[in-house]
Amino acid sequence: MNKIIMFLITGSLLSSCNLDLQPENRQTYSNSFNTEKELNATTSAILFEINSVVGNNIVFSAAGMKADEVRDNKQLREWNPRTVIASEYSWRNLYDIVFEANLLLDNIDKTKGLTEERRNYHVGQAEFALGLSYFLLAQRYGEAVITENSSEIKPYSLSSQSEVLNTAIEHAKKALDVLPTWDKLRDINGASVNIRQIASKGSATALLAQIYAWKGSVTELYKLEGNAQDDYQKSIDYSTQLIDGQVGNYQLCSSPEELCTYLSNEKSPNPEVIFSLYFDKTRSEDTGSPNLVAQNFVSWPVREDVTLADLPSQSTYQLYASTIKTMFPDATDQRLQAFFYEWGTSHEVGGKDYAIMYKFRKGLMRTNQYSASGKEFRSVDADYVYWRLADFYLLRAECYQKLGNEPQAIADLNAIRSRAGALPYPSTYDTEGLKKAIFREREKEFVGENDARYADVIRNGYVKEELQGKFSSLTNQDIQGGALFLPLPKDAWQDKQGHIINTRLRQKPYWQAYN
Repeated sequence: MNKIIMFLITGSLLSSCNLDLQPENRQTYSNSFNTEKELNATTSAILFEINSVVGNNIVFSAAGMKADEVRDNKQLREWNPRTVIASEYSWRNLYDIVFEANLLLDNIDKTKGLTEERRNYHVGQAEFALGLSYFLLAQRYGEAVITENSSEIKPYSLSSQSEVLNTAIEHAKKALDVLPTWDKLRDINGASVNIRQIASKGSATALLAQIYAWKGSVTELYKLEGNAQDDYQKSIDYSTQLIDGQVGNYQLCSSPEELCTYLSNEKSPNPEVIFSLYFDKTRSEDTGSPNLVAQNFVSWPVREDVTLADLPSQSTYQLYASTIKTMFPDATDQRLQAFFYEWGTSHEVGGKDYAIMYKFRKGLMRTNQYSASGKEFRSVDADYVYWRLADFYLLRAECYQKLGNEPQAIADLNAIRSRAGALPYPSTYDTEGLKKAIFREREKEFVGENDARYADVIRNGYVKEELQGKFSSLTNQDIQGGALFLPLPKDAWQDKQGHIINTRLRQKPYWQAYN
């Protein structure tokens, strides 16, 4: 492995902290952690960064999204190397989360009067943030830097994907050890916490299930160091804890229709949600939902400022009715009626019959005197449900299948189909085998809801079958050279003025030819 040196720029990281640092010694933080109120400012900063950063996955969202029409980012979808390099793919915001979390852990012992319960709350949020950040760094960049703490400013080596994933696991396990189940979470004032973005034992367990499923898959597919079979089993074990209610009371919604009412914030809290990014619509009139996927699919009739005739130009992603009929060949599947507006009715514009996404039914509008309708669209009224229980039924099914336990895989697959009123596996429509059936079920269940499809494709080795453009011509050498991950960000090796700050840094082999 090439040892690549990265210098973390202190100033850019510290600028994200809401801390009263003394100018004569900016490495002294003791005045910012004397009380729990001061400590909570850093915990709140961690939560704010997670809310702002985690759902912002534009490059892989565009590359992996199930869509027929893509209004923006078409070259990203085609995996045009120069477009990818020119895109906004910096990892700085993820390292801001890492810095804030390390800052809290490095200084929490300075806080006076903390009970063990309150200490565990703050430590748990920081450890979960570190686990999630390193997992996303591994998923998005492959190799990444693992920092020691918030104050050690030195050259860091670029660590392998396996090392980064192991670090994510270490932090997620620490979070799991100290956090309570979600119903026992309390804020600084002792009030119950109902926002599922606040890390709990359940969200730490979900994170571990996701990490191990990813680790096992990339280890097996791309010959990384590790034991894929052990990783699959660990993912199964953590998913089972979620499904069996061992780490919190989570339940599948009774039907796809009920799920949609929860997704649209019409009922709360959603019993299926394990971890979400909270939409604080009171922050400002310009604040939008952190669910950029829902934002990019939303159209008429949720948007009151447009009509059906405006459909092709009003949202980033569109799906044709013919595509949905192929995705959902079983006409008894209740997701057709729940997920798509007036399914069965033609919505033809310009000779194309569109399927109108309707998972998210509420839009926030504001007055615009210059608009023909007198209104303009602000946002869908929805949190970003990042992980819900259905995810872990299907993730467990995937891992069972990879271990050769087909009966258990089928049982989990059919649990999701049964909720939807769909035909159980195997049916006459299941012609591609069990592994692909589980992948297709994820497509159906999460269509228009999240940006996870690219990761699903990579985890199952379907790059050339399911992705577009240059993906179809990638060689094994390209993939080993980092073609499926983002390039090393420019701001990792140069400053804002373009000056090289690390001459030892080298780009991933695949991307070197396009720099």
